[in-house]
Amino acid sequence: MAEKFDIIQKVLLGDTSEASLYRTSQILRSQGINPKVTIEFISREGGVFCGIGEVTQLLSRNLPETFRDEVSSLNDGDIFQKNEVLLRISSTYAAISQFITAINGFISASSGWATASKECVDSSEGIPIVNFGASQVHPNAVGAMDYSSIQGGAKGCSSLIGGTITDLTPVGSMDESLVLLSGDVVEAADSLVTNLNPELPKVVSIGIIGDEAEEAKKIVENFPSIRGLKIETPQERGGANGFIIREVRERLDQLGFSNTQLSISGDLDPKSIAVIVEIEKEWQSEISKVINPDSDDNQVSSNLNRRIVQAIGIERYIACHKPINISPHIKTIDGNPVAKRGQIPGLTSTARLSKVTFD
Repeated sequence: MAEKFDIIQKVLLGDTSEASLYRTSQILRSQGINPKVTIEFISREGGVFCGIGEVTQLLSRNLPETFRDEVSSLNDGDIFQKNEVLLRISSTYAAISQFITAINGFISASSGWATASKECVDSSEGIPIVNFGASQVHPNAVGAMDYSSIQGGAKGCSSLIGGTITDLTPVGSMDESLVLLSGDVVEAADSLVTNLNPELPKVVSIGIIGDEAEEAKKIVENFPSIRGLKIETPQERGGANGFIIREVRERLDQLGFSNTQLSISGDLDPKSIAVIVEIEKEWQSEISKVINPDSDDNQVSSNLNRRIVQAIGIERYIACHKPINISPHIKTIDGNPVAKRGQIPGLTSTARLSKVTFD
């Protein structure tokens, strides 16, 4: 099987296991006890499932082939409900026990990132969401986090490893450091246009050292064919928001640059995204009334180029979202139904799980 995810060796060896599981396995081994168990990973809240790729990669290294037909799960991107079984594994206890912690962690963290991504996507009402959270998590988790955000509906991610795993070109052509090192946004834009790979879209960051509207005007006048502008108002100045976007959008339209795309990135979340969408609706309604005074239309345009912004970058909300509350439960021992208090013994009835394939 091609190893898509770069899982560190300590995880593959089971060293991230909870000590209690390891010690239980050692005790049973000393007693000569090694029953076949079925473990169900059950969520205590709803969300978007993700992480089965890493689970499969881990199991392909450690699970005996005789048990590989007994692994089933939801697919990445599937919506699940509270108390739903997400993954089921049957194996001897000794073969699986030291990897239960890692398996649960894979799907818990990844489903959390995917769920956060979907929340942003749902709030944006069609405006593409891009994940810029690579700097907010441990570097070992960046690839999985970016992949999970795509499974939740994001259209792009910013890290090189995320681009590799998702087969997407990483988003982001100008870091704020280029503007600061150049000392002027026009000089920074010239460096970008002159030196960036011609196949990559040219998007200039504005608002880092100067007024957003003024810098937008300078850029389009000096580089009329530029693909787009990314508004990056610092948090110290209130951060990028819908009112700034609207001002820049209208000023560009007045200058005849209605095709110059705008994007925005910052510490945004579903609530702040919804505010941007509401400001957009007001803007489009006013435009509609100018063109057609008798229109009561307040619907969002389906033409992305006439949206107030063409992409929204999320810096923290996806990356810092809490993991989904998932836990493993032994439901059969040597075919006999079991359960701890509060649960029904035996396998949970579900028709949503699909057999996991090991290539």
